[in-house]
Amino acid sequence: MNLLYYITAHGYGHGVRSCAVCNRFSSDVRLIIRTVLPERFLREEIRRQFIYEPASFDCGCIQKDGVTVDIEATLRTYGEMAKTNRTCLPAEIQWCRERRINGVVSDIAPFAFDVAAAMDIPSIACANFTWFDIYADYLDANPQYRSCVHEIRRQYRNAGLLLAMTPANPMPYFTNRIVVPMVGRIGVPRRERIRAHYGIAPHKRLALIYLGAFGLDTADFSRLRRFDDWEFIGLDPLPRAPGNYHIVDKTAFTYEDLTASVDLAVSKIGYGAVTECMLNGSPLLYLPRFDFAEYPVLEAAVRAWGHGYCLPAREYASLAWDEVLAMVSSRSRPAPVCSDGAEACARHIENFVAGGAG
Repeated sequence: MNLLYYITAHGYGHGVRSCAVCNRFSSDVRLIIRTVLPERFLREEIRRQFIYEPASFDCGCIQKDGVTVDIEATLRTYGEMAKTNRTCLPAEIQWCRERRINGVVSDIAPFAFDVAAAMDIPSIACANFTWFDIYADYLDANPQYRSCVHEIRRQYRNAGLLLAMTPANPMPYFTNRIVVPMVGRIGVPRRERIRAHYGIAPHKRLALIYLGAFGLDTADFSRLRRFDDWEFIGLDPLPRAPGNYHIVDKTAFTYEDLTASVDLAVSKIGYGAVTECMLNGSPLLYLPRFDFAEYPVLEAAVRAWGHGYCLPAREYASLAWDEVLAMVSSRSRPAPVCSDGAEACARHIENFVAGGAG
């Protein structure tokens, strides 16, 4: 089975969950990944052979910062890419035929479904939301993009199957769907190894800070030093970070192991942050997010879980985290949520492409 997996260019969250699914494919699958996410990132995440073929067919959202969308730039950029996609469709079809592609998976580039429809091969969307959901909310203020956004809905309707990743937006324009459990990485707690590696005292609590590809440079991270009972870790340097912030080498600890080991994760709210905190039993401190249709669904799931803490942007950026840190310290760590959505996705994909019922 020659499987082509398109991954959106929007951030790493879609890449992380796509990699989790790819790790569960059987050895019978010859996997080709089409994305502009860095090959090095994919090689770190995927523990099987695959072919990397870089290309970009969507832009996701153009961000002003970690939680703010530049709406006009997003719609303008996607509109330009959509024109290019229409022109290059015949070449992409020929490219797929040369590689004898049997099935297409997309998270969640719409163009992929035009390719599969033209080739008359199975196609599967793996998503908790789509770019139609996001862009449709922008049309009242930007009606000149209405036809472009409606074309996205038509493209998604071409998908043979939607694997709706819990918690998911409704996405009613897909005609065939299967709801799958949460998809994410499950880590191994390595708290004592982390403490020993960074010389952290046993009584200190641990928090993991991840700002994503778009960052939040306006935060005054020098104020982390105020939290005497906490040590903070993360993958990237933080501006003005004090001595109780430690940069983690991914060759020493995987991100999922870090999530499974800390008392609190600090992040923007996104599918990966929500599901991996729930799957690993780590409370989440997050920012509200506006102009993004995924947010209400994710926040509802976090509120139902009971271990999410939302701070307004000003309190978040000024590191007025005292109340949240005290509350986390006073509560027991939540039990991990049991789910294996990645395995479910892999089995449905292989069965659907092979001609089964999914």
